[in-house]
Amino acid sequence: MNITITIEKQSENSIVHVSGKIDATTSDELENALVELLEQEENKIILDLEGTNYISSAGLRVLIVIAKQMYDSGHFCLCNASDNVSEIIKMSGFDVFMNIYDDLSTAKEKIAEE
Repeated sequence: MNITITIEKQSENSIVHVSGKIDATTSDELENALVELLEQEENKIILDLEGTNYISSAGLRVLIVIAKQMYDSGHFCLCNASDNVSEIIKMSGFDVFMNIYDDLSTAKEKIAEE
């Protein structure tokens, strides 16, 4: 299955909308899109997972890589995760160190405060 990634740059942040499965065949594309934002010195990134119904360990690795790179110099959060994706993230323990919000408006509000 293909992945669709759309980047919406706003004045205070960038929103990366993802739909499809994030797995071994698609995770590189997501990582490249996120790394490109980092190279452009974007320091507030919201990953909108509204259209994502699955994330594998390869996708989780991308989240760790980006979260680690942004730890000291920016803010990275997730929103709109489906029940399935939320369960995978929680089972992996990522909810302990990542900000995960129910919806995009909450994510935008919270990331603006940071």
